[in-house]
Amino acid sequence: MKVALINNQNKLELDLDSIKETATYISNKFDKNSRSELNIIFSDKEEIRKLNKKYRNIDKETDVLSFSYLTDRERMGLGAGNYTIGEIIICPEVAQSNALCQNGNWSLDLEIILLMIHGMLHIYNYDHIEEKNRSDMESIQDNLMSDVRKTFNL
Repeated sequence: MKVALINNQNKLELDLDSIKETATYISNKFDKNSRSELNIIFSDKEEIRKLNKKYRNIDKETDVLSFSYLTDRERMGLGAGNYTIGEIIICPEVAQSNALCQNGNWSLDLEIILLMIHGMLHIYNYDHIEEKNRSDMESIQDNLMSDVRKTFNL
């Protein structure tokens, strides 16, 4: 899968090369098709708040939003071209706040990785509304996070 990073924020400096490497690794766990594409967008608090209000009717900042286009791909068929499977929008400012609330072995980089995994799971129709689904999603999320930490020595 191809991953495109779009940095629409300037509040925090991000290591986009490292993020792209881990995002590609994670996304290939879900889809190895070289014609599939994923957009990961970094936004500031104001923008993610507007998107959260517009799409979830929640008027506050959030750490991650994800939008899946998989049903569109299935309906239209893959065809010969590339296809965007979804978008993950991450707010590094909120991610930083989340990271600071964790123990000493956590960082902004790890929080962003966790949010990318979380967003991918939502793109592939996992959710955490019902207890059973939440448990399944958290288990997969924890396993992927552990895999990424071992693979990238984080």
